[in-house]
This record gives sequence, C-alpha cells and structure tokens, in this order.
Amino acid sequence: MFHLYSRRSSTGTYTTNSSFTTTTITDEGEIDVLSLYSISFQIDITEQDDNSYYDDYNGVNSDVNEIENDEEESSTWKIILIWFLNYLKKFASGHEMRPKRIAWHEYIWSFVGSFLGILIVALMHYRLLIPHNLMFLIGSFGASAVLIYGAPQSPLAQPRNVIGGHFFSAVVGCTCRVAFDRFEHSVTVALAVAISIVVMQFTETVHPPGGATALIAVTTQPELPWANFLYIFMPILTGAVVMLIVALLVNNLSNYRTYPSWWW
Repeated sequence: MFHLYSRRSSTGTYTTNSSFTTTTITDEGEIDVLSLYSISFQIDITEQDDNSYYDDYNGVNSDVNEIENDEEESSTWKIILIWFLNYLKKFASGHEMRPKRIAWHEYIWSFVGSFLGILIVALMHYRLLIPHNLMFLIGSFGASAVLIYGAPQSPLAQPRNVIGGHFFSAVVGCTCRVAFDRFEHSVTVALAVAISIVVMQFTETVHPPGGATALIAVTTQPELPWANFLYIFMPILTGAVVMLIVALLVNNLSNYRTYPSWWW
C-alpha cells in the first residue's frame, strides 16, 4: 500500500513525494514500487530539463534584445550624422549665380527717391513735430527706403506690403509691450518681432522693415506721448504714406520704372 501526493512550489515546479507501506511484497508490488520511484525520478528530470530550457531561452532572448537595442542606437546615430552633414552642406549655398549688376540709371533714381523721401519725413520730424514732443522719423523708414526706392519691383516693396507691414507690426509691438513687458523685457522684444513676422506672412504684407517697427514699439520709452498706441498712427501710418507718395512720384519719372507692380 502506498500514497502518492504532489504540491506546487513557489517557483512553479512540481515536487512529488511518495510513501508506501506493505506487509507482503509480491512481484507485482515490487514492480509497482519501482515503477513509482521511476515516475518520480522522471518528473524531477523533466522539470529540471524544462527549467534549464526556459533559462536558456530567456538568455537567448536577452542577447537578442541587446543586439536589437545596439542596432537601434547605432541607426539613430547614423540618422543624426546624415542629417548634420546635409545641414552643413546647405551652408555652401545652392550654387546659383548672383544677379547681374543693375543699369547705371538705377543708381540715380534710387538716390533721388531715397533722398527726397527721407528728406520730407525728416523735415516734418525736426521742424514740425519735435517741438511738440512727437516723433515722425524712425529707423525702419530707412530700411523701407532701400526697398521702395532701390528695388521698387520687389514684391516686398509694393504699397500693400509697405502700409500693411508697418501697420500690423506697430499694432503687434504696442500690444506686446502692454501685455508682456511687465514680466521680462527681453522676451517681450523677441515676441514682438517674431509675432509681427508671422502676422505679416498671414496677411500677405511681408515688409522686412516691419520687424524694426515692432522692435521700436517695444524698446521706446513708454512715458513719451508717441510711444503709446499713438505710435501706430504717428509716425508709422503717416510716415509710411508720405514715403509711398514720394515713391509714386519719383519712381515713375524714369522711363525704365513702373511703380507699383500692383496695389492690392
């Protein structure tokens, strides 16, 4: 007579125990007992083989994962290196030829137009407005003169761009000064220029001097009367209109120029 029982260990394997009691051992009983021990022995061997199999399997998996991680890391560095090399190649330019030198008569009309445009704005500034603590001459008008008198055919020099670019940039600059200047002046200056560029792009009024217009709106002393939202109308709108009128009068005096290419 014998008893066989098994229990599951915490590691997930089976442990088999056997006990037997006999008073008469027959040939059949001896076979049974030996058979019992044989079964128990086979279970132990099988379980050991299974455990070693799973250990080997997990080891192989970990090696494969390590190889895959190394390959992924290597491919990532390769991608970064390729991107960086392509980035550096852009510094060599697109290998395009620079534009040809403009005709000699363009120098004359550029000089005449810019001289008269800035002269009129400066006279109004120093003779009429400075005594009243008002402003009419700002740095961004010098940049506008380069475009509307020196490159009147440029898309950036058309009336829509001149008026709209200065106007929207002035609005953005004044708004940023009021809204953000109390926190950090440096961030306000950067925001004014960046937002003005995006607004000009969105409204299709890109005019590079507009960036300077927004910058001046933030950096001007706020205690001056013209430094508040009056800045949008004077000097920005009025000054831009004066320079545009001079551009219309002077540029069209030349037989080789037609200004504007479009109004709106």
